[in-house]
Formats: sequence, C-alpha cells, structure tokens
Amino acid sequence: MTQETTTSVKEKALAKALSKMLRPLVRLLIHQDITYIGLLNLLKRTYVEVAEESFTIESKKLTDSRISLLTGIHRGDVKRIRTENCNQPTEKELKASLSSQLMSIWMGHQGYIGVNGEPSVLFRYKQDGSPSFEELVLSVSKDKHPRSILDEWLSQNLVELVVEEDLEKVQLSKASYIPQEDFEEKLFFAGKNIGSHLTTVAHNLENQVPAMFDRAVYYSDLSEESVQKLEELSHEKMMAILTELNQVASQLQEQDKQSDSAQHEMHVGAYFCHTSLQKNNASSED
Repeated sequence: MTQETTTSVKEKALAKALSKMLRPLVRLLIHQDITYIGLLNLLKRTYVEVAEESFTIESKKLTDSRISLLTGIHRGDVKRIRTENCNQPTEKELKASLSSQLMSIWMGHQGYIGVNGEPSVLFRYKQDGSPSFEELVLSVSKDKHPRSILDEWLSQNLVELVVEEDLEKVQLSKASYIPQEDFEEKLFFAGKNIGSHLTTVAHNLENQVPAMFDRAVYYSDLSEESVQKLEELSHEKMMAILTELNQVASQLQEQDKQSDSAQHEMHVGAYFCHTSLQKNNASSED
C-alpha cells in the first residue's frame, strides 16, 4: 500500500469517526436553536485557542500569521479573537464547580466519611459538633454562606435535613452531585466530562506514550429487560469504584498539595448509553 493510499484510508476513517462524534452534538445544537453559523463562530475561536495552547515553538513568539497558517482562519479574525477575553467562568459554572468540590470532599475526605466508607451525616452548625456542614462549606469558600448552599441543595433534593437529639443534621441523599433542574450546570459538567474523554481519545490517536486507559463494553440484539438489568448492574458497580477512587484521590491530594510537583490533574468517569435499533426503510424527498 502506497503512502498516498494509506493517507487516504486514514482520512476516510477519521471522517467516519468524526461524523459519529458530531451527530449527537449536532442534534443537541439543533434542539437548542444553535445554527451552523453559530457553531462555526465558536469553532473558529476554539481553533485559535487550541493553536495558542498546544502548537507553540520553543523560544519563538506565536504570531497571528502562524496561527492563521495552522488553522486556515483569516489573520484579521485571529487578531480579533486573541484580543478578546471570553473565557471567564459564569456564575452558574462557579456554583457548579463549588458544589462539585464540596461533594467530592464529603464523599472522599477522611474527616467526612464514616468507618464504613459512607458519607457521614453532618451537624448543620459548627457549634453543635464536628464534622458539620458549616465547616465543609467554609473549608472550600469563605465567600459563600453555608445557608445559601444548603437551601440550593435542599431545592435539588441533594440533601435532607434530619433532627437527632434536638440538633439539625444534614444527610446526603444522592450518591453524586447531578443537578436535576439547572441546564447551565448540566452543561458545565457535560463539557468537563466529554472534553476529558475526547482528550484521552486524541492522546491515544496521536500515539503518545503511555496510552491512556479507554475501554468500553457494547452489545446489540438485547431485550429492554436485559438492558435495564445491565444498566442497574453498571450503576451499582461504577458508583462503587468512583466512590473508592474519590476517597483515595482526596487523601492523595491532601498529601501532595504542598509539594512543588503537585501540578497535575486527573479526570475519570463512567457512563451507560442505550438506544433502540430501528431499521430505516423509509425514503425522504424534499
């Protein structure tokens, strides 16, 4: 097989894979009234940002002209995009990030989990005992009042208030922080999760060493009852390993955070997807 043929095969395979990745994204965009032009503008900005982050040459300034050459974007657009600052997190993103940190500590930090490894029921107020919900919030942020966080979590059914010996306590009612109502917060986590998975895919396709772990199990020709059974089993097993990883990661973070080498981050996730298989025999006409 010639070099030209090999390149052609790779290009076709890449195009096919990209099409599969983009189809659910495009469905989401159309559902949210985001047109092709809207995506094109975002894609243009992303091309410039990635070129700046990942394609610098040591000891050489990354000019607008070089970015234009790398991305195919007009130099005037490159200059405009580089002078704009549109990456500041929104209030909803900040709130989602804070809640995620709090949940991570509650589910993983030694001071907030019981001897059985489960998240402890917390005293509501620091003055009533430790560990407390008030301590938890203030350990992450002094800017947010514990009452406002608690009210938000109560409204989303993430926690429950219980009374023991005339003292109010806060009990976790979800195994993880999954916002039920707020679309912006859902998007925040979707961006982090899907972005991290695609980073892993890109790393492995670039043949970087060592390869990152990326595995999945997939079967077709299953009944709805079988899929439901597999989904329940997946939820049980994956939540168990994610909870264990969270606890170990929290301990290691506490151990490492004062070290000069603590300059790395990790992201691991799990998902279960099921769809109906339908034979498409219908034709369409404009």
